[in-house]
Amino acid sequence: MHQLDQPCSKHFTYRQLIECGETWQSSSIDNLPLDEQSWQALADLATHILDPVYEQFGGLEITYGFCSPSLATARKKLAKEQGVLPSIYPTLDQHSCLEKNKKGDIICPRGGAACDFHVPDTSSLEVTIWLVKQLPFDRLYFYGHDKPIHVSYNSGSQSAAISIMTPKTNGQGYIPRTLSSERFLEQFQL
Repeated sequence: MHQLDQPCSKHFTYRQLIECGETWQSSSIDNLPLDEQSWQALADLATHILDPVYEQFGGLEITYGFCSPSLATARKKLAKEQGVLPSIYPTLDQHSCLEKNKKGDIICPRGGAACDFHVPDTSSLEVTIWLVKQLPFDRLYFYGHDKPIHVSYNSGSQSAAISIMTPKTNGQGYIPRTLSSERFLEQFQL
């Protein structure tokens, strides 16, 4: 059995990846992974993505990490109360790791784990360019210079797909434009 304060990598504990984000902080829902593979996926994400980013840029803040089905429900409820879209897609975004739904199917068949983070006082574009050049990731969503970066890691697949997330004109949701690492670097390299 894993403990929340147990290290999952050189610089991070499981608690930092599980007890984070606005919804968890406002509700303190029991957000523990039930599947052993989810714990391992979080450790892999921290080891292969977060540790190197931390070592390159210094402290980083995880704004959204693991999302259990109960946290996803709470996020949707909070978004409805605030009159906004929940901005979560459990079947696609890998925040649910390898957890299963009520039918016993893996919620996100992509596997792996995801988190959103930002490095204080550093452009997310600078961090993203470094990450794209240096690290093996599965998916990355870039929302803008001053927004958190969504990144996932899957030990079985590093597709290195990058989606540029452009806000819709009505302010509700995003329009993704997916690029290869090469195309992203061609268009956004500093």
